[in-house]
Amino acid sequence: MVRPNGLSSSFDVIVIGAGINGAGIARDAAMRGLKVLLIDKGEPGEGTTIASTRLIHGGLRYLEHFEFGLVRESLREREILLRIAPGLVKPLAITIPIYKQGKRGRLTIRAGMILYDLLSWGKSLPNHRMLSRAETLKQWQGLNPDGLVGSALYYDAQVEFPERLVMANVRSAREFGAEVLTHTRVTNLIVNDGKLSGVDFAQGNFAEATVVINAAGPWIDFVLEHAPVKSPKLIGGTKGSHIVVAPFAGAPANALYLEARSDARPIFIIPWNKLYLIGTTDVRFEGDPDEVRCEPWEIDYLLSETNLALPGTHLTRDSILYTYSGVRPLPVTNEKDEQSITRKHFISEHPQLPNLLSIVGGKLTTYRSLAEECVDVIFKKLGKNSPPCRTATEVLAAD
Repeated sequence: MVRPNGLSSSFDVIVIGAGINGAGIARDAAMRGLKVLLIDKGEPGEGTTIASTRLIHGGLRYLEHFEFGLVRESLREREILLRIAPGLVKPLAITIPIYKQGKRGRLTIRAGMILYDLLSWGKSLPNHRMLSRAETLKQWQGLNPDGLVGSALYYDAQVEFPERLVMANVRSAREFGAEVLTHTRVTNLIVNDGKLSGVDFAQGNFAEATVVINAAGPWIDFVLEHAPVKSPKLIGGTKGSHIVVAPFAGAPANALYLEARSDARPIFIIPWNKLYLIGTTDVRFEGDPDEVRCEPWEIDYLLSETNLALPGTHLTRDSILYTYSGVRPLPVTNEKDEQSITRKHFISEHPQLPNLLSIVGGKLTTYRSLAEECVDVIFKKLGKNSPPCRTATEVLAAD
C-alpha cells in the first residue's frame, strides 16, 4: 500500500463522506484542533445534499408526529445559519392555502402556526399571519378558489445552493488544517487488534486514523460492507424527486406549501434561481443511490398536484427543464408510512469496532448541531478533553 504524495501519515479522525454532515463534522473537528481527513467518492455535496428541497426549516409537519424536540432544534439551527451564513441562507415567505376538503383545517393549521412561533422564540423572522379567503385570493390570484377558506403565511429560510454551504464548510475545515480527498472511494476498512486503524482507498492508497466517521449518507451500508465484521443494516432510505420549471402563468411570488389532493402529503412550489422548484415525493428506495432517478409517475404526480393547486398554469412534461432525485439516509424502521419516519439523526456506535461511528438520518437544517454532537463523541473516544465548539458563532464565508 502507498500513501498519496503530501498526505499526512496519520489522523485523529477520518470522515468518510463530504455531504453537509461530513463537511460540518470535518469543520468542527478541525476548529477544535483535531487532525482531520475528509474523503469523498465524488465532489462535496453532490449526493443527497444537492438533491434536497433547499429549505432551512423547522419542520412544521413534524409537529403532527409530536417531534417537538426536533422542531425546536431545527428552528434554533435555522436562526444560527441565518446569522453565520447570511450570504447563503435567506429568509423565505411560505403560504399554506387552506381548503374545506383538506385534511388539516383552519383551526389545526392555526394551532400549528402558534406552536411553531412559540418553539422559535428569540427568532429574527416575523411571526405567522392568518389570512381570509378574500385576502388570500388577492395576494395569490392563481390559487384554485374551489373550497378555499383562507391561508397561513409564515417564514422559514432557503439555501438556494446547498452545495455552496457544503463548500463553505469544506473551505473552513481546510483553513483549520483538515486535509481533503475528493473522487476517492474507500475500498477497505483496516482493522488491527479489534479496532479500525485506518482506511484503504483507490489504487492501493491508505490513511491511518484513531477514529473513523462513516458519514456517507445513503451509502453508509455500502461503506460498512468493506469492514471485516458484519454490521446490521442501518439505512432504510426514501427517495425524493423534484421537477424544475421556468416561471409560469399564476406562479406565486413566494413559496407555496400545499397539501396534495391525492394523498394529503406536503408539496412545495418554491421560487428558486429565477425558476420554480416543485417537490418532493417520498417513496421507499432499496437500490443503489447512484442510480436514483425521477420516475415518470413522480413527474405526473407533481404536475397534476401543481395544476390542481394553480389551475391556470397548465404545466405539461414539456414545461419541465429538468428533474433531480436523491435518497434520504433515514434509519431502518418497520414504519409503513414514509412521512412518519423520523428525521432525527443518530450517531450509531459499532460494538465490534468501538472507534467507528456511523451517522444515520438528519436534516440539512440541523447539520451543525449534529456535527457538534459527533465531535463531542470523537473527543471521548480519543480520551481527550474537548475545547468549546465555535461553529455557532464563526461566520461561514459565501465564496
